[in-house]
Amino acid sequence: MESPLLQRLALFSRRRYRRIFLVTALLVGVSIYLASRLTFDTDILNLLPRNHQLVKTYRASLEEFGSLDYLLIAVRIPEDAVIDPYESFVQKLADRLQKVQSLERVDYRIGGAEELFKTFLPKSALFLDADAREKLAVKLEDQNLQKRAQELRRLIAMPQSLAMKGLLQLDPLGLSEIYWNRLKGSAAGMKVDWGSEYLLSKDRRMLLILALPAKPPQNVDFSKRLVDEMNEQIAAVKAEWPQLNGSGLRAAPEVLLGGRYVIAVGDESLIRRDVFINVFTSMLGVLLLFLLAFRRIGTLVYAFIPLSCGLILTFGLAALFMPQLSAATSGVAALLIGLGIDFVIVSYARYIEERQRGKSLNEALSRMNGSSGRAVVVGAVTSAATFFAFGVTDFTGLYQMGFLTGTGILVCMVAVLFLLPAMLARSEDRHKQGRRAPRLYLHGFGSARLIRACIEHPRTVLGAGFLVSAAAAIGALGLEFEDSVKAMRPAGNQGVLVREEVAERFGSGFDHMMLVLTGDSSEEVIRLVDRAVKGAEQLVERGVLNGYDAVTSIIPPLASQEEALQWLRTESTGRLDTTRIRGSFATALTAAGLRPEPFAAGLDILQEALSRTEPISLADFDETPATRKLIERYILHRDDVWKSVVFLYPPAKTWRREPPPEAVQLAEELGPHAVLTGANVVSKFLRERVLRDAVTAATLGFVLVTILLWIDFGRLRETLLTLAPLSMGIVLMLGGMAMLNISMNFMNIFVTTMIIGIGVDYGVHMMHRHREMKNATNAERIDGLVETGKAIVLAALSTVVGFGSLSLSHYPGLRSMGLVAILGAVSTGAVAITVLPAYLAMRMKKQS
Repeated sequence: MESPLLQRLALFSRRRYRRIFLVTALLVGVSIYLASRLTFDTDILNLLPRNHQLVKTYRASLEEFGSLDYLLIAVRIPEDAVIDPYESFVQKLADRLQKVQSLERVDYRIGGAEELFKTFLPKSALFLDADAREKLAVKLEDQNLQKRAQELRRLIAMPQSLAMKGLLQLDPLGLSEIYWNRLKGSAAGMKVDWGSEYLLSKDRRMLLILALPAKPPQNVDFSKRLVDEMNEQIAAVKAEWPQLNGSGLRAAPEVLLGGRYVIAVGDESLIRRDVFINVFTSMLGVLLLFLLAFRRIGTLVYAFIPLSCGLILTFGLAALFMPQLSAATSGVAALLIGLGIDFVIVSYARYIEERQRGKSLNEALSRMNGSSGRAVVVGAVTSAATFFAFGVTDFTGLYQMGFLTGTGILVCMVAVLFLLPAMLARSEDRHKQGRRAPRLYLHGFGSARLIRACIEHPRTVLGAGFLVSAAAAIGALGLEFEDSVKAMRPAGNQGVLVREEVAERFGSGFDHMMLVLTGDSSEEVIRLVDRAVKGAEQLVERGVLNGYDAVTSIIPPLASQEEALQWLRTESTGRLDTTRIRGSFATALTAAGLRPEPFAAGLDILQEALSRTEPISLADFDETPATRKLIERYILHRDDVWKSVVFLYPPAKTWRREPPPEAVQLAEELGPHAVLTGANVVSKFLRERVLRDAVTAATLGFVLVTILLWIDFGRLRETLLTLAPLSMGIVLMLGGMAMLNISMNFMNIFVTTMIIGIGVDYGVHMMHRHREMKNATNAERIDGLVETGKAIVLAALSTVVGFGSLSLSHYPGLRSMGLVAILGAVSTGAVAITVLPAYLAMRMKKQS
């Protein structure tokens, strides 16, 4: 059946091709301008459903209690190096960075330690449990005070005593070792060397500067300028290294930039590189394939111009509707090239066939658009419908990719229907002006013999197809699902590598869970924290968790504080008599050859600690910026809501796919004001959500395709026959994935929906040709199926080449999409030229 409308369109393009070229050029020019304004969102978390409460909680928790939005500036220290010059280097660099307008805050010291000592030592007694209180009382006995005085003399005589002098004066009795475990690891959630004022790792091999930029990392232009500016500042300070290092024997320090800003710059560069590589390799591949199939260099124009115009117009439209694209859309160009070339191949192959039969230009163009063009429209609409079915998912990247690809398919279809007849008409007019008419040819790559063999032995082909499909279906049961979001990120990004190294050295890992607690007041939320901590302690005892971290590390539970206060009151005239302690220690210092006066401030702090009468509250932490920073690690007050977090640490390399059930139960027992979140919590949700969305999208796509085909053919039987290659091809694709050990993931699971749109075209073209020749002889019908099969083979190969470029992507998710799509295109194409012709041949024999 031919379409009169498409026939008239072909003849219009034949007569008005100059006007069509002019309008196309204008649209392309406008689209190039619009497309140049597109930007890419490099945040991998933005690929997730943004509006779901669980994901929103996870993102908010990372922003409020994590450190992902810091620019990490790490300075490596060689194994045998003296620390002092590197600390001076960090000081110089931090001084310069604090003057940079792009940064709101620069943190590079832990307070320093003296500042934290002055804040915490007066409160220290309230952190102690019964055992620790007993140890404190023993340390304050006269004989132990004498031993401490001798130890002080030894410490002061050490070479590094200058750095320790201030701490020794604040804590002359060395009591911090009793209670300091409560505070260690609390500064920005990191484990640091408390003997340094700087953010120095415990292994003393790295110094860290945490810079808080003024704009978010999603602003890629800002991130680029920021990274460039940081590199300039680092280079300037490196130039001063000989003066800082003294001897100048060592090379300037190795300074590394990490965190989301560096990740954004690196990913944006990779995305743009991927887009270029995908477009270039896809276009080059399909053009070479086109040249090999049609054996004329001139035919490359027929493929290149419609495809290029379709791509440019698509991205121009994208700039109007979604000016910022996600990383997942970097493969759209390759998809459109692989799919759009099918329209050119099928149409041009039909044109060649008609001209070889002696038809005139107008007749050939009418048959090309009217008959094959109708199959092209049906195939394009069904393909676009399956990509538009991605609209059911909340995954931003997949939704954008589906919308953009579906729109692009329709744009490429329109470009082919208008431009291909126009270009063929122009070529014909030039030949009439004296140029030699071209030789028309279509290479079938051996498909003609294969199709004829299948037609001659239909029962064998159908039986083999059934057995292979059954084996593939059994193999597909072994498919696994990779649900790690991190596995979707490209390897080798410096920002990620540096962040991981910082996490390893400073103990600030990203695999913990967060129990987020909310309340109307600080007292309410702290009471909730106390309950959560008791539950976490039980999970640690049972081995479910390795540990936990909460605001109780700097504000002990009220009940334990009351016990400590009662102990202080009871012992104030006995073992904790400050008058006796000061006198005995002064005598011991004099006997050791030390003057008591430098240690008076430390003894005053001790006296304040032993005389404490009120419990610790949040107000105690407003005294200094360092202590405020500590408390903000665990508790925040925003928009009249108090929030606190309890970090839960599962055993290493366990509970990555989902949270421990006991932790989930703990959150439920705490009530509606407690929410458990973390990468493993989100991972479980995504696994369930993506499976649901994938099944929904695939079902919707299949239903839409079925309805569209039924409308086109008007008969259910022919509709089902058209869908047969698609159904069998998907089964073969899944079985091939299992055999090649390709796991399903958040992105390639939607390839099934894509293959519905891609693979259905092959059945559409074959069935349309079969229906078109229903009144022809069997020999003519077979010849028609063979010619269409040759075009299908070329179309499938072009899809393989187009999708093959995705396998070069830096993004693992896109690479897997490319591989799976190749399997799907090969499978559905193979069934369309073997099993379907075999079945049609059986029907023709019965009808004859």
